[in-house]
Amino acid sequence: MMRVAHLTYQFSKTGSPFFKDVSFQLKSPGVNFLIGQNGAGKTTLADIITGLRPAKGVLDLPKAAIYLNQQLPLLSSIRVRDVAQLVLGIEHGRLRLTTEQLQQLIDTQAYQFLAPLWDQHYGQLSGGQRKLVQLLLFLQVERELIVLDEPTAAVDRENVQLLFQVMQAHPERTYLLITHDVRDLHAFTDYQVLWLNNRQVTTLSKQAFETAGEQAEFVALFKTQ
Repeated sequence: MMRVAHLTYQFSKTGSPFFKDVSFQLKSPGVNFLIGQNGAGKTTLADIITGLRPAKGVLDLPKAAIYLNQQLPLLSSIRVRDVAQLVLGIEHGRLRLTTEQLQQLIDTQAYQFLAPLWDQHYGQLSGGQRKLVQLLLFLQVERELIVLDEPTAAVDRENVQLLFQVMQAHPERTYLLITHDVRDLHAFTDYQVLWLNNRQVTTLSKQAFETAGEQAEFVALFKTQ
């Protein structure tokens, strides 16, 4: 079980806590979606969950997690293979990879996307391709908890489905995704929603979320295009 209990967090220059006595459980293993208005504190909460911001309370969470809240700044002159060697080196040590070796180390779906781009310079890729390269590679690093901040933003829906297929290939993991796109939820047969509102977290099962109706307050948080 992964849980947060009686969480309190205060920004250093403020007099009152930003989060006070917040408690919730993650669906573990499983997929969790963190939703809330802009400025609600979603990224701050993700920072706390992954240990980047110290907070008071009980955090029964893995010490080591993958947290990708933005693309790594990388030189446009490096190649996709260099990015792969950098990221996969977290798990396997220093590497000099061929595509044949890559195929042995990563999921089939990820390999099919990465192999054709192997020798391309990073600067030749679209923004969505660059983002997906990093996401797919980081998903190859074995961690119990994976936290992704708006992973589908600027990625076309075909490649979003690829990303989710790679996630679904590892049902033993716990995922926490920040999203504003309701289509992300529809891609999964089961999930939990964490609704961050007024600095408190309300959890909703998939069934509760889907039966809430269009008048539910959190529905307005989503893009529906």
